[in-house]
Amino acid sequence: MDVSTDTLTSFVPKWGSPSEWNEAYEKVENYLRAYRINSRLHRARIIHGILERVASHGPSTSGEVLSALAIHETQLMMANWFHRMLEPPVANDTSRTREDGRVALLLCDASERWPYAILSAGELPPDLVRAMRESMLVAGPNLEINSMVPREIDYGWFPEIAGDTLEQLERHPFLKAIVVWTLLLLILAFLFYITR
Repeated sequence: MDVSTDTLTSFVPKWGSPSEWNEAYEKVENYLRAYRINSRLHRARIIHGILERVASHGPSTSGEVLSALAIHETQLMMANWFHRMLEPPVANDTSRTREDGRVALLLCDASERWPYAILSAGELPPDLVRAMRESMLVAGPNLEINSMVPREIDYGWFPEIAGDTLEQLERHPFLKAIVVWTLLLLILAFLFYITR
């Protein structure tokens, strides 16, 4: 049997060490596992594409490590894929796209029902799109950033009584010694009673 390798592309990055690329591969693989992409073949294809994109961008000028660049590229790819799923009014809000998309992906069990459609560049199965949109969480009215003014915590009446009692004991050392010895004897009596 003649096996053609024309469709296979070789990936040889021009920068970074092999150990850095292996670490980036592992990080992206674990990230995709968190999204429950369980098919090893599909996961390997996705990782290969992500690492090729990272390699084409070149090393980071800000000094980011290679695995961080790969995770960032994965997050960007996930956000773009989720953006394709969402309906137009929700899709314009990019702040929650990845979070809502991940919840919807898990709720509709896409990794089991459509294992090869996740992060695919081709046409998305209509059933997947419908299931994702139905699973999308809508969080009531738009949440707004607000500020809270710090204020003292009110512990009620107990700290006042305890504080007054401790102050009285500090003023009268003899009374303090009697209270401490009484508590110690009570604890010893209790231990003697339960161990008999």
